[in-house]
Amino acid sequence: MVPEKLGKFRKALASLGKRIYWRFMTKKMNLWMLSSMAYGVTKKYEEIFDGDTGLAVDTFTEQFVNGATSIMYELLGTMKIFFSKSLTDLAFLGETALYVIMGPDWEKFFEHPQYIPAEKTDDNIPQLIIRQKMCVLCTGLTPGVEIDHTKLRENSYGELLAKALVALLQLIQDYVGNKYTLVVKETKCLLRGDSYNEGVTFFYPKEE
Repeated sequence: MVPEKLGKFRKALASLGKRIYWRFMTKKMNLWMLSSMAYGVTKKYEEIFDGDTGLAVDTFTEQFVNGATSIMYELLGTMKIFFSKSLTDLAFLGETALYVIMGPDWEKFFEHPQYIPAEKTDDNIPQLIIRQKMCVLCTGLTPGVEIDHTKLRENSYGELLAKALVALLQLIQDYVGNKYTLVVKETKCLLRGDSYNEGVTFFYPKEE
């Protein structure tokens, strides 16, 4: 049975479990290698699509999220003990997921996720805000040279990480029985000259 809210015991268990998972079960990868691979795949798609950077990024983003979602389904059974119906637990779950993926260095790249309840937003829609101090994918890129952000379409470069995380959160909401459709929007981007990346996830009530 899914709890309404995570208690202290489950949070303590999650804090211990994420460290064990990172230390013994996660396959480690150099982040510079990850950044280089993402850039290489994007440029290859750019060649395929006759220099259309926007289509290249959109295609890579879609395929990355689809692949990540398949992996998330496999992890769902292991992680379900840490799920709850309360949206206030999402910031904690976000931190736990980032630790599992990146280890203790995750705070060098990300600020702590921030949950904003509906009553504190202008449109009465709950929000989860995640900010990056350094982008895992674009830190080593020169804006306008390696990736020209003016040629992008629906997705920004690197937004695939935010969309993959939102896909995980959507799976969680569906599993616990909450009736929300999650949509992420990038409101700040380092490649566009902002001082940090910011992705805002909106929890729209599903229409019955």
